[in-house]
This record gives sequence, structure tokens and C-alpha cells, in this order.
Amino acid sequence: MITHLYKTFLENEKVYKENIDFWKKIIDKLLSIENISFHNYIAQEKKDGSLYLDGNPIYNFKIGNSNRAVRIIQEEIETDEVEFSAWLDSLEINEKSNIDELVISLELSKETVLFSIELINAWIINKFSKQKMEKFIDKKFLNKTIYKK
Repeated sequence: MITHLYKTFLENEKVYKENIDFWKKIIDKLLSIENISFHNYIAQEKKDGSLYLDGNPIYNFKIGNSNRAVRIIQEEIETDEVEFSAWLDSLEINEKSNIDELVISLELSKETVLFSIELINAWIINKFSKQKMEKFIDKKFLNKTIYKK
């Protein structure tokens, strides 16, 4: 059985903020162990200071002076199965630089958090090449079928 988390995040701003904090704690813990500095690269707030409340991204970060980043897109919970996908993308920051981005799209559950941590660990901490990362992502998709009803 799938254990979904923060089910009402799109309907309740307080839950949305708690959801952001949830991801922040996970990423802080994962990267602080390795002493890796990071910062957001996609604005989560509008010009008036209010949050974008669409889940895209629910959380994002870029590694210090590196061109590696992670964007987590959280979808509304619509199924009782593991809903998880990931891919690599390139995002142009300005005329002179691009970011290589691991994009994770999911319905948040205990299971998809674990998949996300594995992928972030491979991309950021172990610095898998793009080719190796794509193979690793494909392997994760094969493993996710274990959780289907």
C-alpha cells in the first residue's frame, strides 16, 4: 500500500509551506553530510511575495559553482500507485551558461521520497555522468513496478 504525504498541498497554503519545509529538511540533511553548498535557482515566490502554489517546482536547488541542479515537481495525488518519473534536462540561465538539471516529477509518498533521494544522491553526491544517470533512471522505473497494486 502506498503512503501518500501532504495530500492537500495544492488546496492549503499552510500544507504547501510544510511540504516545502519537508523537502528542505531532506535536502539539507543529504547535502550537509557531504558539506555541499546549494541555493534555489527557480523563484518560488511571485513579485508580491506570495508563493506559486502549483507544485512546479515544489523544491529546487543548484549546487554552488557547479552547473548541476535538481527540480522537484509535485503533482496532485490522483492514484493509489507509485507515480514517479525523472529525466535530465538543460536549462539556459543566460546567454553564457546552462544548468544540467535532474527533474523529478512525482505524487509524494514515502516510496517516491526514497526514489528521489537515490536519484539526487547519484546525480549530486556521486556525480554520475549524464549517460550513467540516464541508465540509473531507467533502472528506477523498472523497480517502481514493484509497488503497483
